Amino acid sequence: MKNIKPEMSISDIFAKFPETGELFIMNGLGTFSENEAFLKTLTLDSFMKMRELNPEIFLPLLEKRIEACETPMLYTEDAPPVKPDFLGYMVCPVKHLFKESYEEAMLKHLEKTGEQFVSFVPMGCGGADPYEDIWQSHNIDELPDIVGSIGFGSFYRSQFTSRFLDSGHYESCQMKPMPEPFASAGIEDPLGVYTVYAVYTYIILVDYKKLKDLPVPRRWSDLLKPEYKNNIIVGGSDDYISEVLLVNIWKDYGQEGLDMLLPNIKDGWHASQMAKAAGSSMSTGAAIYVLPWFFAKSCPNTEHTEIIWPEDGAMASPMYMLVKKSEKERLKPIIDYMTGTELADIMASSFFPSVHPEANNHLPEGAKIKWLGWDFIRERDMKEFSDEMNDRFMEKLRQHRKEQGKKLHVVIR
Repeated sequence: MKNIKPEMSISDIFAKFPETGELFIMNGLGTFSENEAFLKTLTLDSFMKMRELNPEIFLPLLEKRIEACETPMLYTEDAPPVKPDFLGYMVCPVKHLFKESYEEAMLKHLEKTGEQFVSFVPMGCGGADPYEDIWQSHNIDELPDIVGSIGFGSFYRSQFTSRFLDSGHYESCQMKPMPEPFASAGIEDPLGVYTVYAVYTYIILVDYKKLKDLPVPRRWSDLLKPEYKNNIIVGGSDDYISEVLLVNIWKDYGQEGLDMLLPNIKDGWHASQMAKAAGSSMSTGAAIYVLPWFFAKSCPNTEHTEIIWPEDGAMASPMYMLVKKSEKERLKPIIDYMTGTELADIMASSFFPSVHPEANNHLPEGAKIKWLGWDFIRERDMKEFSDEMNDRFMEKLRQHRKEQGKKLHVVIR
């Protein structure tokens, strides 16, 4: 140990390394942290014995905390040893663009002000996530001060929303005015909690070589028609179908709509596999694909395919931030980046439409956005609801396949 010795008093440790205070409080120092006389007589060794802390674990933890504050941590791909100011989940296709841009912005801020932040953006796609269960915390101080995430995951669970969002710990930093078509869709959170900075849109990609004489679907309800039986591949795998599609169909057409959609589903594929197969000479694939706009735009076989932006709107999933009200001023540089033109340009040019007023998203003329609506979202535990819906749908789909003598295709994630 280069910084801390067990015989040091807690008072001396706090004086030399104030950044360790949070670790002592989290491990039971509690109200004694303000009793200076007590802290002068209490050694680190005594504190660990009193709290039954393993020195082999606690001492390195203190050292890591000190090192973390000595070393600039503008952006880390590994879980930081301290609570991050910013925990950001980003869609895979733009992670590296985001990393480069964000890191440069934070470096400029450091050079200008000497102020640095701890930011953690998990890289890779689908790997281990050390913060997977952070939503279960009961302590607001354990949560990153800004969380950036995608879709209706754990930060829409009722346990998390009732514990931290309904009690006013978070406040929106929404860019204004909300431009069209996002304003008409109702993307802005009326309660001022979630800050939506972009949306993940799902559209229809048609393969004319396989569609043949069938009509081109123009609305989501068209996908429920029996003429498309076994002709649609959607985002998913052998045990999962995109919750955005299922929840939107259920909201608009109920269980009957899902039952009508089911026989039309040929498979669940990763979107990149769909983009590769559509319009190709591959024997596999389908006439119709439901996938994110970004992947549809990456389809190389444009001669035999067409992107259909549904007349009733592209289904949208949120890309958002949760910002602690108490930290808005301190973390303004991060908020300004996440809601600024630089990130808006990255998202827009990658076909993840930004809701920034100045963003040029290159949307088709008259394009609409299909949004579930905040009332619908807040009336239920979205994560639990979509998981249960997926389980029921997949069970029926497997039964349907069994009756048809088929198996779901093995997909590439």
